[in-house]
Amino acid sequence: MWANRWLIFLMLCLVGQEWGLASSLPDRRRDQYPPNFGYFVYPIYIQIPGLGTAKGGGGTFVNVADSDTDLTAFYIDGDFYASGLTALNMHLIPQRLILDAAWYEYDVAFKFYERGVDSNRNKFIYPNVAGDGVTSQLTMTFFDKRLDFYSRLGEQNNKIKSVFDSTGDNRFQTADAREETRQSMTLGMNIDLTDDRQDPRRGFRFEMNRKERLDDVDPVFSTFTVYDLNLSAYIPIGHKNTWVWNLFRSTTKIERQGSTNFTELQGRFGFNCGSISDPVASSSCENSEAQYINSIIANNRYGTANPLGGTQRLRSYPGNRYFAGETLFIGTEYRWNLTEEYTPMDIYILRGHRTNMQLAFFAEAGSVAETSSGLTDKLKYSYGLGFRMLFEGTTLRADIAHGDEGTEMILFIDYPFSLYSVDSPG
Repeated sequence: MWANRWLIFLMLCLVGQEWGLASSLPDRRRDQYPPNFGYFVYPIYIQIPGLGTAKGGGGTFVNVADSDTDLTAFYIDGDFYASGLTALNMHLIPQRLILDAAWYEYDVAFKFYERGVDSNRNKFIYPNVAGDGVTSQLTMTFFDKRLDFYSRLGEQNNKIKSVFDSTGDNRFQTADAREETRQSMTLGMNIDLTDDRQDPRRGFRFEMNRKERLDDVDPVFSTFTVYDLNLSAYIPIGHKNTWVWNLFRSTTKIERQGSTNFTELQGRFGFNCGSISDPVASSSCENSEAQYINSIIANNRYGTANPLGGTQRLRSYPGNRYFAGETLFIGTEYRWNLTEEYTPMDIYILRGHRTNMQLAFFAEAGSVAETSSGLTDKLKYSYGLGFRMLFEGTTLRADIAHGDEGTEMILFIDYPFSLYSVDSPG
């Protein structure tokens, strides 16, 4: 109910602004479709315990051929592999109907933690997953990017090749290594009542979406819908600095219940631990298998909302560190603009116009729980310092974040607190 009331209020504000009934809402302070061409290229180096290292590079080209279209490509290879291509802001109808598309493939292991806010940082497994995927989004935009309606379609094909324990030393073959295809659709809207889409200084922004599976889901798994709400407020401090507040909520609704029988799921998705003769490795296999099966059971009971950790929220924790059926997050960030001039740059690996450079001081708190009643029982915290350079419609970001599990360094594109980012294509 509260989300519907917010939505009605924001829609009235937007219409009121267009009709001149809400003159206090900010006007756009610059062109929302900048035409200037630019590019930057960058090296990539990644290390994952148990798999080794991979290196490569990437490049982003903005406003290609005097258009609003941005192109990005990356490739890394070594002990594991990933590559991808994105094409954003392709105008099917100029400044009205916009198409985004992405393709990616991978053969990589990632840390898979237990569910819940009390999960042990040292208790995780490394599923080695290979696959590929495509994502496309069609956006109808109005009022100089103040109101967007979008539909996002995704298809992902993958299979679990093997699973490593938390030491990275023991590798277990999975019983079910068939390729799985997942198709999803996200419907969403964005109301942006700020003075700029890329670098807002004042106003507020409301985003909401609904994500569901489209493919014929295996009956052993539950089908559920994920609902996300994201509210950001931008408070001007002085002439050019900004204090940002962000509130994020993600929740799930079970549509059809899957299996919660451990023995049934073990027979289908177990790691063949009985085939391991070494007792230490066999015990490690059984523990890792139990973690994986119990996670499937919890997912079937409660669903899985958008996680915390990574590039957007609770930045001192690794990606997907905390997840469960419900997610709550609040964050604040003070953005101090050091310079603000239109400066041409051409240093071989980076060419275009820099509009400003910025320091950011941030603090965050968040929690996950299987039900909404447990969301405020225990919070996790993160705080840190960031540096940003705004460059031809793209924000280059470096953050150092600290929390009770240590410090994370993030090199990324775009501001935090987003519903959609290149490392979470939806």
